[in-house]
Amino acid sequence: MVNDVTLALYLLCHHGNWDDFVRDSRFTQRVAFEKGIPITLFFSGIELDAIVKHRDAIWSELWFDLVGAIQSDHFINPRTGRYDPHKPELGIMTFNHVPLVQPWLEDQREYLEGILPEQIPRSIAKAEHEFWKTPVTFHPPDGVYAPAAAYKLKQHGLDTVIVSGEFLGDDRHAKGILYWASGLRHLMRTNDIQPQDPQFCDARHFVDAVEAYGHEHDIGQVVVGCDIDEFNGMRGMGLHDGIARLCCIGDEVYRRYGRVKMINCNAASYWNLHQTDIENIWPWNHVHAMQNGTGDLSWMLGDRNDAISHVVKLIGRRYREGWDVRQAKEHLYMAADSACRHQHFGHGLTNHFWGNIDEAIRFLQG
Repeated sequence: MVNDVTLALYLLCHHGNWDDFVRDSRFTQRVAFEKGIPITLFFSGIELDAIVKHRDAIWSELWFDLVGAIQSDHFINPRTGRYDPHKPELGIMTFNHVPLVQPWLEDQREYLEGILPEQIPRSIAKAEHEFWKTPVTFHPPDGVYAPAAAYKLKQHGLDTVIVSGEFLGDDRHAKGILYWASGLRHLMRTNDIQPQDPQFCDARHFVDAVEAYGHEHDIGQVVVGCDIDEFNGMRGMGLHDGIARLCCIGDEVYRRYGRVKMINCNAASYWNLHQTDIENIWPWNHVHAMQNGTGDLSWMLGDRNDAISHVVKLIGRRYREGWDVRQAKEHLYMAADSACRHQHFGHGLTNHFWGNIDEAIRFLQG
């Protein structure tokens, strides 16, 4: 039986407009830098790029240098020997926020070998060159994942991927196990506890729930994450309320005198004593996500996803015919952003999506 419970908490940050950069910077300042909570923050490469370009403006707005904070030793950097389970971590997503696998594509090789390889190194390079950190932990945009993609992440030097446990339903013990595929660690997020839930306005209730979850289901580690958009007011919780909630969770963990510990996701992927092959729970080519509470893909617009699959196949064919497909791929990357195929997309994304699809096809026409 479990004696104590370890909590790994992460946030998904997003590319977008100026307000997003300010929000993400404020969160990092208050929660990770000033409070010292060992949270893992996941950024797409294009947001990292935008943050660098807006570095001076962010400083003028907040009197806080987000780039400099991440560059400092306050954040871990395992590849240079700077491990510390109790410090914040910089994690990455694909550069253009495109899924790791292409849903409903019968043969994933066109995507995994032709489209995905540029997305991972671009994010890593941006983190290394501008933030002086080599990320080792990855989160798939919207949790869209299949174990077939594991070898690509490992090939590009990543150690761990965060996957989401919606598809496991009530098998909560399975959500506390570390899984292996292609030499890559798979850290399973539980969807049963979420910090933005209104029932956890008192941090004690959240930490009580984490501790009880670990003991009741015999798991020593509980991985919890949420989208930072949860704290933009759309569900009744604004930025400052969200910051206060996470800071209070950190305080409450420290008050438990070791019964509950808090660590970053990098440490969580190494400390878990319960490990097995992911094939025991997840078929190689089955695609799941972190939406709808079930892990299915019903939130995704089929016509847009089909359009992307069509361009993926066309790029592969033209490449084998000796065409220069670089410009077509750049337009595909912009259209393939997971947000562009979500049923609850903003209307401004419609022209963005179809415009880039049309441009990609134009470059591929014979």
